[in-house]
Amino acid sequence: MADTRQENKSNQKPEESLRQSGEHAAEQTRRIGQAAAKAGEDLSQVSADFVRQNTETLQNACRFGMEAATSVMNRSADQLGRSFGWTGDEAQRATERSVRNTQTVMDSATAVNKGLNEISREYFQFVARQMETNMARMNELWNCRSPYELAAVQSDLVREAMTGMLESSRRVADMSLKVAEDAGKRISANMQRAA
Repeated sequence: MADTRQENKSNQKPEESLRQSGEHAAEQTRRIGQAAAKAGEDLSQVSADFVRQNTETLQNACRFGMEAATSVMNRSADQLGRSFGWTGDEAQRATERSVRNTQTVMDSATAVNKGLNEISREYFQFVARQMETNMARMNELWNCRSPYELAAVQSDLVREAMTGMLESSRRVADMSLKVAEDAGKRISANMQRAA
């Protein structure tokens, strides 16, 4: 009878140890899942803030630069005409040329600004897609039963994030090329009208 009790106790120890190991692994999985979700959310927020901030800064710089350039060009044309002793017609032609050049720069800046808005929209869509993907993967992380499953789901999450970022970057590069082409066409068209 003493042997049977000893045998039951020895069987309980491995079962208890196995149960505790399972609970410990589940707790680690939960913590890793929470950390991965938090990191994904933080990355998405930082990316969105960074894009928004850069877009606003660039738009403000373009606007202020154009206002300053227009003001300086108008004053410079007047002063230049007086300095060279140009007659009314010569000063008028120089002023018209300055105005055309300013208009060309403004048209190009408008094209660039439109492109920046499209690029900004693409980044915000990327962030939204990443958040959706992260939330879907979070459910999978919660259902992981082993560290191996957790590692597999987490590596899928990282792969999808990298793929999404590369695809979004490619679209942004395409948009940037289109913006440069559009601005160049506007400059060429304004130069041809002036000629």
